Amino acid sequence: MAGGIIRLDEGWRLDDGHHFDQSPHGSTNPYVVPIKPRKKKNMAGDFIPRKRAERYLWWKNLHDKLDVEGPKIGLTATEITDTKALAAEMIDAMEAVDAADTALKGARAAEKAAEVTDGAAIRLAIRYWKTRPAYASSGVEGTLQLVGTGSDFDPNTFKPTLKLSIVGGVIKLDFTKGECDSVAVRCRLRGSPGWNKLGLDSLTPYYDTAPLADPAVPETREYYVIGVIDDIEVGQPSDVVSIVFGG
Repeated sequence: MAGGIIRLDEGWRLDDGHHFDQSPHGSTNPYVVPIKPRKKKNMAGDFIPRKRAERYLWWKNLHDKLDVEGPKIGLTATEITDTKALAAEMIDAMEAVDAADTALKGARAAEKAAEVTDGAAIRLAIRYWKTRPAYASSGVEGTLQLVGTGSDFDPNTFKPTLKLSIVGGVIKLDFTKGECDSVAVRCRLRGSPGWNKLGLDSLTPYYDTAPLADPAVPETREYYVIGVIDDIEVGQPSDVVSIVFGG
């Protein structure tokens, strides 16, 4: 019992006849509360880089140079082989992700190309179907979903709205996107000549987690968003909105 406090989740029972200076029944040693190590993926000063591209190069460097560098500190052949196997496993996993990402991008490009050509062909064919004498009374229009739904959304004139706030030490961007796929988010420090694209977001809100350039100096950041459909920016950008961020 540490600190004179009985915890019911440490093996104590109120009806077991314990004294305060006794450990739980069935134990020959005083109960010691286990201390769980704190886990953190990347600690300050960690030698494994945070950014993925830099991590990949770090693993490659370790794998390729360990045969020469390992013996300098007395590593055995087995230690070198085992360490290189770990590095190779990590390298293979990262390269598999890159290959899958490349394949996905290629598949998406093929899908878009097919949508253009096949979409045009099917529209032409259905326009011809609608000229058939039996079309109106056949019921195929409803069954095959050949009737368009009306919408007032105009991607050429759409202008998203943007609202900023500070939540949990980061900047929160609440935006509207209408019927766009997503919005592109851009930011700059007030007085800067150009805008930096922070990324795309399809679901509001977006969070800007970038730290201050100087932790002691607050920044006035300006933002705007613009709608994106099929990876193309459309319509009008939102009004530029600013906020003072102190970290």
